[in-house]
Amino acid sequence: MNTIILAGGKSSRMGENKALMKIGGIRVIDRIAAELGPESDKMIVVANDPAVYEHMDAVILEDEPAFKGQGPLVGIYTGLKEVGEGPCLIVACDMPFVSAGLGCELVSILKRNDRDAVVPIHEGRMHPLLAAYDARVSDIVKETLEDEKRSVRALLDRIDVEYFTIKEETLDVWNMNTMEEYIHAEKLAEGREGK
Repeated sequence: MNTIILAGGKSSRMGENKALMKIGGIRVIDRIAAELGPESDKMIVVANDPAVYEHMDAVILEDEPAFKGQGPLVGIYTGLKEVGEGPCLIVACDMPFVSAGLGCELVSILKRNDRDAVVPIHEGRMHPLLAAYDARVSDIVKETLEDEKRSVRALLDRIDVEYFTIKEETLDVWNMNTMEEYIHAEKLAEGREGK
């Protein structure tokens, strides 16, 4: 699979770049890359400031200039356009506990059922920023942006999506948006990695 990490957010609620915050001494984006890298044929990081990620074994891209700074949908478009064809796992840079197991499962469903996207639902919440997308939808993403629709939900309304309900308790889809959540993530990591 191709993995596309979205690292371009403004992080207005957090006040700093979430991708570069350390949990258990490791930057969140490096944790994600280490987890998903072994399962990835190609890894792409879409970022506002590519120089920050040059150390990574990945293709580092900036948002498409025509849509720069307009949210995660632009990052999805940039990554899918780069890949061109085939299944991609999209993951936001604020998900420190994402697992390769879930990523591979989403991509497997996408391929098996020939869907445009497979989006997990956990505890009633949809997680389109940890989801599998087929790169063939990049033109539809572009059309959505050209129609001045910025939400990922606007894209999902236009493509063939399978929703995958995660029934068990999991941290795979957990993301951190505030400093309180970051502190909680540190505690969760200590509990998991201290075992």
